[in-house]
Amino acid sequence: MTTQPTEAGPAIVARVAPAAKPDVAANGYAIKWLFSGETAPGAEQTLGYVVIQPNQKNPLHAHPNCEELLYLISGELDHSFDGQVYRLGPGDAIRVPAGVKHDARCVGSEPATMIVCYSVADRQIVNYGS
Repeated sequence: MTTQPTEAGPAIVARVAPAAKPDVAANGYAIKWLFSGETAPGAEQTLGYVVIQPNQKNPLHAHPNCEELLYLISGELDHSFDGQVYRLGPGDAIRVPAGVKHDARCVGSEPATMIVCYSVADRQIVNYGS
């Protein structure tokens, strides 16, 4: 994946995210950051491409400084949100307000692929365990 600066300033194009080496890879899930304050100085949001393998999940966590939007491209996902569980299928999206504990588990037979967007360039995270 490439994120390249232009003559006019910071990077404005990120390419080939699904084939790129992930920035985070642990316990059956992987994240590739497409844009953030770190990958594209001057960015005011964070955008990532996430894959969770079947029967795997990311840890229970919250983002104290930002809202998260998640759009599911493929697969099936159970997304816990402050104690409630929402089943998501391809084309579904969920909004997680700042500070809400949440996690996602792939419940289908194929990997769950999604785009996540955060309302700030320097997304913070607090993990609460698996």
